Amino acid sequence: MTRNIPRGQVEGLVRLFLNDRLADANDPPGVREAVIQNLVDRVETIEQRSSEQIGQLRSPSSQSIPDAYFNDEEEIENAIQWAAAGISAARARVGFLTADARRFEAGYAFSLAPSARWALLEESSRVPRPATRHQLLTRSLTPIPWQDDEDEWPPPTAVELERTRSLTGQDAGPIRVAEKPYSDWVQIGMFERQATLASTYPKQPRRQLLISTGLEVTDASISIDSMPVGTNPPNVWLAPYDHLLPGVDPASAAEIFGDFQGPLTTIADYQGQRSAPHRDRGVGLHPFTLVPRLELVAFLDLRPESPTVRHCLVDGEGPALVGRNWRGFLIHDGSYTPLTPAVHGGDLIIRPDLYERLEDALDRNRIQFGITVRHFEGEDNDREDD
Repeated sequence: MTRNIPRGQVEGLVRLFLNDRLADANDPPGVREAVIQNLVDRVETIEQRSSEQIGQLRSPSSQSIPDAYFNDEEEIENAIQWAAAGISAARARVGFLTADARRFEAGYAFSLAPSARWALLEESSRVPRPATRHQLLTRSLTPIPWQDDEDEWPPPTAVELERTRSLTGQDAGPIRVAEKPYSDWVQIGMFERQATLASTYPKQPRRQLLISTGLEVTDASISIDSMPVGTNPPNVWLAPYDHLLPGVDPASAAEIFGDFQGPLTTIADYQGQRSAPHRDRGVGLHPFTLVPRLELVAFLDLRPESPTVRHCLVDGEGPALVGRNWRGFLIHDGSYTPLTPAVHGGDLIIRPDLYERLEDALDRNRIQFGITVRHFEGEDNDREDD
C-alpha cells in the first residue's frame, strides 16, 4: 500500500471531525498537519477497530451508523489535543514569541476544545413523554402498531385528520399543559415522530407517523401541504434576542410582532452551529427540538436562563417559555440491531399570563391552530430526515 492512501484516509477523518473547529480557530499553522502525521501510520488499525465496534452494534444487513462514540473519533480527538498543547512551543521554534502565552492558548482552547453543549442542553430538557396534546390526538398516545397484524394501519387518527390543516371553533382553543410543574401553561407547538423498523421475519415494512401542531398567525389561507412549524437556528436558548436582532428593544419588537406572519414554533436547525455533532457520527442530537420564533421572544422581552442548563427562557417572574423533549418505546427489527426509540417528540410551552399577552397583541382572529398528521410506509417513503 502506498503512503498517500493512509494519508488520504486520515485527511478524510480530519475533515469529518475537525474541519469546523479548525475553521473556528482560523486553521492555526501546523495543527492540521501535526494531527495527520500523528495518525498516518496507525490509520489502518484505527479504522479496523472502528469497523469492529460498528459490527458489534448492528446487524450484518444494516447500513446505519449506531449512535455511539467510536475509536476513530477518539483517536482524532486525542491527536488534536496533543497538537494544540504544543502550539506555543511550535511557534517559538520558528521565531514567533508570545508575550501572554496563557491568553494565547486560551483563545485556541475555546475553538479547539470539544463541546457537547447542544446535546447536553437537549438531554437536560428531556422529560417523560407528556400526555399534553390536542384532544383529537389522544389516540396517538398509543404508539403505532408493529409486528401485530391485528392492529390498524394506518392509525384511525391519521386517516381522520389526513386532509385537515387547521382547526376552528371550540377545537381551536389553546392546549393546556397537564404535567407539573407547568400545569395550565399553554402548549404553543408540538412535533412527534413515531417510527418502526422494517423486518424480514415476520415480514413488516418500515412505518412512520408524523404529528405536528402549533399556533400560526396569518391573514390568509394555509396550504394543505405545509406544516405548522418552520426552521430556525437554536441560538435563542443561549443568546439574548438583542444580540440576534441588534437594535431591537421591547417597544420596537412590539411593532415587528404586530405585523408577524407564520408559525410561532420552529424546528431547531443545527447546521453551522459550533459544537453540533456530525450528522452521521457520534452521540447525536434529538432529531426534533423546537425553538420559539425570535419575534415572539423579543416581544415578550425574554432572556436565556442563567446559567443555561436547559431549554428555558425567563423574565422577571421566573421561567416563561420552556422547551421539552422526549423519546421512548424501545424497539428493534427482530435481528441483532440494538434497541432504538420508536417515539421522538418535543414541544414548547408558555406561561398563561404571557399567552394572554400574545392573544391581545396578535388579535385572536389572526391566530389559527395548525395541525398536520401524515403517515408513511415502506422504504420508498422513508422520511426520517425530513
